[in-house]
Amino acid sequence: MDVLASGPERPPRVRRGLRRGRPPPRVGALRLRRRALTVASVLLTAAGVVALRAGAERAERRAPHAAGQTDELAPTPTPPYDRLPGRTPIPEPAAVSRGDLLRGPLPAVGPPGQMAARASAELVLGRYCRRPGRYAVAIDSVEGWQRVRALAIRLDRSTDPPWIVLELAWTGRSYRWTGRPVQLGTC
Repeated sequence: MDVLASGPERPPRVRRGLRRGRPPPRVGALRLRRRALTVASVLLTAAGVVALRAGAERAERRAPHAAGQTDELAPTPTPPYDRLPGRTPIPEPAAVSRGDLLRGPLPAVGPPGQMAARASAELVLGRYCRRPGRYAVAIDSVEGWQRVRALAIRLDRSTDPPWIVLELAWTGRSYRWTGRPVQLGTC
């Protein structure tokens, strides 16, 4: 028995394009298709990343859901920020010296000293700054702890003011603050 003649003979393998009567694709056309597919996949990936970032930013701005609340974006808070949760509200200041200074009382936070002066300066930053944690407060006593200068220094390098100067004066019960609206209005 002959092994080669034992089975049916298969037709020779022919390229798909040739079977249907089409000429084989040119090498240049194949390269062009590959490049087009690569560009399309890069563009789709970039669009996906942009969409994911936009979705993440939108999710960060959402308000916590309460019973019966709709799924809308929370409004961005505006100054004064001392009404936000976790902050101590302070009284409204008054304009002094043709409006280029603000002055206002502060709640009692302790006896006169470095800790009370720092806490008082942080209360003022909490009212005017959306993110008061971006500032480090340095305290310099001018007349003992009766008059104090507080310097809030910006910790990062953004376009916000690099420092804010506050003058604190002891009133017998708490500190009273004086500051410039130009510095406070943009932190």
